[in-house]
Amino acid sequence: MEQALNTDALAELRELMGDALNDVIRTFIDYMPEQVDSLSSAINAKDADTVFNVAHKMKSSCGSIGAIGLAQLAEEIELIGRSGTTENTSVLFEKFRDLYTEVDAQLKAELEK
Repeated sequence: MEQALNTDALAELRELMGDALNDVIRTFIDYMPEQVDSLSSAINAKDADTVFNVAHKMKSSCGSIGAIGLAQLAEEIELIGRSGTTENTSVLFEKFRDLYTEVDAQLKAELEK
C-alpha cells in the first residue's frame, strides 16, 4: 500500500519553511474535504472533465505537502478523466479516500507538535 505521508519530505519542508509550514498544512486540511467531495460527485455523475480538473488540482496539493501516495492516486484518476471517461475511477477514489483519512490525521498531529 502507498505510504500515506512521506515524513522525510515533510521534515525537509519543515526545515525550509519553519512555522510557515503550519499555514500550508492548515490550508491543505481546510481545502481538501471540498475537493474530495467534488471528485466524488464528478465520479458519480460520470463527468470526466471535472474528474480530470479536480484530480489535477488534488495531485498538486498532495505532492506539495509530501502526500506522495495520494498524489499518485490523484494522478491515476486524472489520467482516466483526461482520456474522457470515468471508468475504474470509483475503485481508485476509494483508495484515495482511505489514504486521505490517514494523511489528514497525520497532518493534524504534525500541527500539534
